[in-house]
Parts: sequence; structure tokens; C-alpha cells
Amino acid sequence: MKFIALVLALMSASAQAADVVNITVSGTLTRPPCTLSSGNALTASFGDVRTDQVAEAEPQSLNIQLSCPSGSSLTVGFSAALGTYSATVAKTSANNLGVSLLWANDSSTANLQGTLKSYSNLSGTVSLGLKAKLVQQGTLAPGQFTSALVMTINYL
Repeated sequence: MKFIALVLALMSASAQAADVVNITVSGTLTRPPCTLSSGNALTASFGDVRTDQVAEAEPQSLNIQLSCPSGSSLTVGFSAALGTYSATVAKTSANNLGVSLLWANDSSTANLQGTLKSYSNLSGTVSLGLKAKLVQQGTLAPGQFTSALVMTINYL
């Protein structure tokens, strides 16, 4: 009888319950973003422009400088606060006067209606230079004008 009691005691000791917990660790390592070094408010001032010389007005430079870690990628997009005449011409506060943004490196026009321009494998000082150019869309009347554009830089 003592033998049976000892066997039962040993069996109950080894039949204890156990729980198993599986732990998963996950995440994504990303590069640090580029740092905007040129400021986030730029102005293109045309001064006085005669209504009959809008086409000859000198484009105004807008220098956007970034400092990027090696291997950086980004996209750039634009929107126009007053709307657009076309995908590349933003409206100004003056009737029939628009403004285009030209990429400084090749003078191509920037899309102002949501199409993004991509950059990859960037490193160090990066220039996203632009030029603002006035564009006549019809008969102009003398008076002041303004326009507002937003450049959005997304770091990938």
C-alpha cells in the first residue's frame, strides 16, 4: 500500500500544468530623414513687371537645400493654393496671370497637380533648386499679384 501511495504521489508531482508563451519581436529600421537647410518659407519677388513684358520677365530662383544621409530617397509634390490653369501653371491673384515652377537643373516644368517627382540614392548636400516663371494666360490689367504654392517632400 505504501508503494502505491508513493507512485501516486510521484505521478501527481509530474502532472502539473504548464503554459507556453511565444514572443515575437518585429519592427522596421529606417534611415533618418534629410534635413531641410534652406528654410521652409521662400519668396520669389518679381518687382514691377510691365503687362506687355511678362514673357520676358526673368525667372526668380528658389534654392531648396537638403542634407541627406547616404542612400536617402524622397518624393516631391506641389499644390497651388489658388488652383491651376493647367498641370504646370498655377493661378495668381491677378486675372490671366499664372506662374510655373521650373526645375533649375534642366528647366523642365514641375507638375502642380499631384504628380510626384522621385529622387533616390541621395547623399550629403542635395539641391532641389527651382525657378518661378510668370506665364500670361490672356489680357492683363495693371495691379499687384500673389500666388502661393506648397512643396511637399516625403522621405522614403
